[in-house]
Amino acid sequence: MTRRLTALSNPTDPSRETDSPGAGDLMEGLIMKLPAFAISFALAIFATTTTAHCQQKPLDYKTAYELAQKGDKPLLVLVTATWCPPCQMMKQTTIPTLLKKQAFKDCHWATVDFDKEKALAQQLTDAAGVPQLIMFEKRNGKWVRRYLRGYKQANVVEAFVAQSKTIRTAQAQVTTNKVTK
Repeated sequence: MTRRLTALSNPTDPSRETDSPGAGDLMEGLIMKLPAFAISFALAIFATTTTAHCQQKPLDYKTAYELAQKGDKPLLVLVTATWCPPCQMMKQTTIPTLLKKQAFKDCHWATVDFDKEKALAQQLTDAAGVPQLIMFEKRNGKWVRRYLRGYKQANVVEAFVAQSKTIRTAQAQVTTNKVTK
């Protein structure tokens, strides 16, 4: 900080010295910090929007089911329980990894907690245990159920989900070929 001469009552009085910064020093400081601030702000916005997109929360089952019925995306449901260690591992490791990769972007996905929605969970899993990842997809106009049971690593789940996309793409090509003939 430089010593500046300021005169509160008489601008020409040199006896009025102070150590406070002048307006020029403040502007110079702001100008020097502006690029760093702009970069920090842009990075914060990018990180927030990227994180929000990647850590998308699952839908409730009813909403996901209705969207799947109306649209062309399959329904992916993870059935878990709070007392189940493999379920918690999937929720804490496998699912976040896949969300960051946007592996579920072509599905309507939901979670069902066995303890909170016991009847629905039993119906979805055929009372066969948790964790269970269930894919409902349309094939030739009918809904087909596929599932993975037990803890699975991200690469296994990713391949399971990707298989649905391959089937839908193949059906679209077959449908297109029938129309063009």
